[in-house]
Amino acid sequence: MDILPVNFKVLWFCGAWKERKDDNIVVACLHSCYKYAIFFLIYQFTIFEVIEVIRTRDQINELTEGLFLASTYVTLCLKYANFLLRKNDISKLLDCLRVKMCQPRNLTEKMIIETHSRKAKWSSLIFLFMSQVTAMGFMIIPILGFGKDEWILPTKAYVPYSVSEVFPYVATYLQQSAALFYAVMLNVSFDSLVYGFTIHACGQIELICRRLSDNIRASVNFKKGSDTNTSIEECVRHHVLVHTFVKKVGALFIWTVMVLFLFSLIILCTSIFLISKTKLFSIEFLSLILYFISMMLQVFLYCWYGNELELKSKSIANSIYFSNWTLTTLRERRSLILIMINSQRGLMFSNNRMFSLSLDTFTWIFKTSYSAFNLLQQASN
Repeated sequence: MDILPVNFKVLWFCGAWKERKDDNIVVACLHSCYKYAIFFLIYQFTIFEVIEVIRTRDQINELTEGLFLASTYVTLCLKYANFLLRKNDISKLLDCLRVKMCQPRNLTEKMIIETHSRKAKWSSLIFLFMSQVTAMGFMIIPILGFGKDEWILPTKAYVPYSVSEVFPYVATYLQQSAALFYAVMLNVSFDSLVYGFTIHACGQIELICRRLSDNIRASVNFKKGSDTNTSIEECVRHHVLVHTFVKKVGALFIWTVMVLFLFSLIILCTSIFLISKTKLFSIEFLSLILYFISMMLQVFLYCWYGNELELKSKSIANSIYFSNWTLTTLRERRSLILIMINSQRGLMFSNNRMFSLSLDTFTWIFKTSYSAFNLLQQASN
């Protein structure tokens, strides 16, 4: 867990990730049971959420209450299934970042890698903290209302039995709380996994820029034999590796991100609608506000880091252009031209250029969600 340790430790805690096989058969069996228990918990809760949405489809107010969580859980299930089915591909992505040319070779390069690693770590931790606080809000609301005439549960989901008695109510409360807790852990980990890979790709691009500058300077000063510098040809191979890495990340996650963004339109719209109908500064109001902010942050981070990747990849050409490339050899200039041509296209997570992770996409999602909220509000009046 040397790369994105926060993400993979959380996934390990949730039973979704294990780098090494357990030698002890009992431990391996327990881990499998735990993994499938979490898997069943999430999918069973999602099914009940969807059933509740279908049951309340004729009442707009009740429909919106269940719709925003149901949409979240449906996207989580898709991400969960995608992760479990393609764990080998994710292991290969990690191996790409472990190859020798991707490792720092001096103090400056080490600082570059550590800076991007910290950025990935804190992005995950902040998002996880906000999401767990939101989940805690949903869990606290029923406790504050305990003892009243009507007992409420943390979420509006279909329950196929009566919860008027204490034991079934407590059991259902704990089950829903566990589903919320693990859903937050998994959802944040899956999302920040994409952020993390994107941030590490940006770090590798910065390494390429640094090494190109050092090599061109060394070539001009006739210091090609320096151990701290790599050859320009190796920088070309490094650049190709980063391109391949980004394409693999896109192939793994872009379709789940597309689904997430489509559902985020529903989630953001219904969240705003519920906030407008909730008592100001109540626990429920604050929980919904935090949920809305978490969802906005989730979508924003995808778009922000996708945009950063595109800008960073295009900066390679500028780095070469503003160096003393005219004093390099003919063979080196050919290599530099090859890198410049590739970098000018820019690296972008997109689906046939129809959908891309950029700030323009974030703006479109926000505007569309608000427009849908206005329609929903008019329909409810």
